[in-house]
Amino acid sequence: MKNAPQTLEFGTVRLPISADGLLLASCALAQLGLADPDWDALAAEHELTAPARDFGAGVEATLSLAEFVRLAFVLDTTGARRWRRRAQELLTRALSGDVKLAAQIAERSADPEARRWLASRLESTDARRELMATVARHGGEGNVYGQLGSISNRSVLGMDSAGIRRERGVRATRDGLSSTELLRLAYLDAATARAITERGAHGNAAILHLHERLARHERRGWAGDGSGSPQAG
Repeated sequence: MKNAPQTLEFGTVRLPISADGLLLASCALAQLGLADPDWDALAAEHELTAPARDFGAGVEATLSLAEFVRLAFVLDTTGARRWRRRAQELLTRALSGDVKLAAQIAERSADPEARRWLASRLESTDARRELMATVARHGGEGNVYGQLGSISNRSVLGMDSAGIRRERGVRATRDGLSSTELLRLAYLDAATARAITERGAHGNAAILHLHERLARHERRGWAGDGSGSPQAG
């Protein structure tokens, strides 16, 4: 199978990669400090099974990204140790919530819908945080936060969080939602936060009543909106 070669860029490193995400083994191994290894022996020792690809000079051996990373952690070469240091830096940045790292990862994605999903996910998260902060300022406490989430999920998704996780095979509810669903959750949470503030709702009962009423209204609008817009009809 011949795939047009592309380039995977990581900092100053550029590695040839096939259209289906396989690295040209010779270049990838050189990065790990193995300039001219016995491929058959290496593949047998480390269970390398990625299929060969044609990068323009005939069919050649490849490494999957997972295989490349695994080799970086098991080989005792200068190149592999360098990649382990990079991995440590990446983990540190990820744990610290480095948004520049997130942006770099998103920009590497070739899927426009995936980037839209990420933007929708961030908007939904921000709206949820603002709602929770507003609820706390207006006397909400205890299990009201979970109840708000349940009302939102039933309105937007037609089921609770457990049902979504089970049906869509995800551990975190929002990982299984579409861009439109995330935007609808964001809209509903933002609308409730605004209504709580404007109407001076206070305490669990008043907050839940207001959110329930808004959720019913928005659900009717979405049910009749064929455009997929998160706005109510």
